[in-house]
Amino acid sequence: QECCIDIFLKYALTKLEIIYTSIAMLIWFLVFFHTGKLVRPKWKIPGKFIFYVAISWALTHWLGHWALIFILGHPLLGFIFHIVVCKKHHIDWRTCQPRDKYLALQTKWSKGDF
Repeated sequence: QECCIDIFLKYALTKLEIIYTSIAMLIWFLVFFHTGKLVRPKWKIPGKFIFYVAISWALTHWLGHWALIFILGHPLLGFIFHIVVCKKHHIDWRTCQPRDKYLALQTKWSKGDF
């Protein structure tokens, strides 16, 4: 008969899952503190966090080191997209200024209108 510790160890995260999920969380928070504060509506913020971290964990669980492609690639592609679109619309990509123009553009992004 299995004891509680054996059950926990059987289903506990591996060291790789802990490290890669922590990297994903760190990246998410860095991005959030740059432009995430401007996400509208506000309820999307925890949803985006849960989705990104859950997908990162699942890929690490099933694919191992290959998950790092998603963990690093997804935010990198988003960052490149952010820079290109901001420059196209004459918005400073570092500060997201003018803020009103950035928020209006972000509303268009959420509708898929690039």
